[in-house]
Amino acid sequence: MGNRNEVIDRRKSPFVMVTKKVLDDESLKTSEKIIYSILCMYADNNTSECWPSKKTLINKSGVSNRTLDNGLKVLESKTYIKVERRYKNNGGQLSNKYVLLDVN
Repeated sequence: MGNRNEVIDRRKSPFVMVTKKVLDDESLKTSEKIIYSILCMYADNNTSECWPSKKTLINKSGVSNRTLDNGLKVLESKTYIKVERRYKNNGGQLSNKYVLLDVN
């Protein structure tokens, strides 16, 4: 076990960058901030897009299906994310595409 005063070498330990303004938004519930953080974890660094399934988002965030749906609606209404519903040719649903939007 290393010295507790050592600086963590981020090149060896993966981490996630989350938009500070979203975390600072006191109108958001903790669950909404966690959902946003999980989306950040999956987002492509160049396109800001990701496609995690609802099951993955629920498992990683620890929220219920209803809380996830409500949280995504809130994040979308605040223009922190864009949700694009995707479907197969036969009409079956694929995982949604989530885009992290530029937060001013």
